[in-house]
Amino acid sequence: MRKTVIIGAGLAGLSAGYYAQKKKIDYEIYEKDDGVGGLCRTRKKERFSFDYSGHLLHLKDPYSQSLIKSLLGHNLNVIQRNSFIYSHKVFTRYPFQANLYGLPPDVVKECLMEFVRAYYENEDLPTEAYKTFHEWIVGKLGKGIGKYFMFPYNEKLWTIPPGELTCGWMSEYVPKPTLEDVFHGTFSDQKKGFGYNATFWYPKKGGIQALCDALADKVRNIRLQEKVERIFHKKKIIEFDSGKTTAYEKLISTMPLKKLVERLDGDIPQEVKDAAQKLKHNSVLIINLGVKGEGLTDKHWIYLPEKKYTVYRIGVYSNFSEYMAPPGTTSYYIEIAYQKDWNIDKEKTVENALDEIVEIGFVPHRKDILVKEIMDIECAYVIYDRYYSESKKIIMDYLNSVNIYSIGRYGNWEYSGMEEAMHQGKESIGES
Repeated sequence: MRKTVIIGAGLAGLSAGYYAQKKKIDYEIYEKDDGVGGLCRTRKKERFSFDYSGHLLHLKDPYSQSLIKSLLGHNLNVIQRNSFIYSHKVFTRYPFQANLYGLPPDVVKECLMEFVRAYYENEDLPTEAYKTFHEWIVGKLGKGIGKYFMFPYNEKLWTIPPGELTCGWMSEYVPKPTLEDVFHGTFSDQKKGFGYNATFWYPKKGGIQALCDALADKVRNIRLQEKVERIFHKKKIIEFDSGKTTAYEKLISTMPLKKLVERLDGDIPQEVKDAAQKLKHNSVLIINLGVKGEGLTDKHWIYLPEKKYTVYRIGVYSNFSEYMAPPGTTSYYIEIAYQKDWNIDKEKTVENALDEIVEIGFVPHRKDILVKEIMDIECAYVIYDRYYSESKKIIMDYLNSVNIYSIGRYGNWEYSGMEEAMHQGKESIGES
């Protein structure tokens, strides 16, 4: 009997393998890299451990919580978020829209008045009623909060203006505070947790790689360093760049959806090819730093909305786990989003970012940087523009018709977290 083939040994692929093994399904996992995890990996350099930027577990489902506990056991920290925004040379608590306290009075006044205007003058419509994210921001939060945080930050992150984004990605990712929350956070330093990531989980030791390794220990038949060259989907045969081939009955892919279509060989409908060309994403340049000095900040991550800064977010690995950095040091990740066709000078961009992190005060002096490692994620955030929904549907309908199931953050071409990736791996095997 032909087997189930799983492409990619990231969390979605490993999860699919885990449930295939539980159901005694004949399966194999093929991974192009020399280790498991995909982008959910940890690399070590000179006693520092660096992830591919922030990979934190935000678990809503009791089943997911139970599974993670069974995989990691005592190797798990449960952490209350301590995140901030840096703007106007001050730190204010996240989310911006519920924590105006500490900003300049004129900024606070504008944000508060525009929020109240939006609250009373606009109908409280469901998210799907708004054509663009820009319209949602103005309608729900007001022009002031848009001006000072939501517009500039999201343009830095997504690399396109909010007016070109739909709201399909939002779900629970953008907190909408009540009128009382906004007033409370205007006149006092409130510490109420808002949003899906108010609490998060993270391994005590081993970085996020510990989760992937624990899952991989439960999975057999992982073939490393096998990159997919072509998929002959009419014959149900995969060819790898090593020259190896394998047959399948069911194919589960976690590679980026656009790349999957490019690797299909044979008579593919033109509308599927056209739809794949319309899928857009950005890239993210990550600067991982090991810095002299312990406890340089107590924050977990910081958003930088202002256009004068290259960086859109700074995270602190050593505040997720003390084992991410050696004693007497602090470790950071710095994120910069860009589009490939911008042809940015990456070396200069890195230098600018390092100047910024010193200016803000996270690194006392450039000479205190002990370790620097650059990671460049070519496919980082899927862009929900006006072509997104129709293009994705055309592709998915075709793939499903030929028994190919594309899952995970990039396989399902979506903005989602690790919990969703593991759920999709489970569902792809037919586990409810």
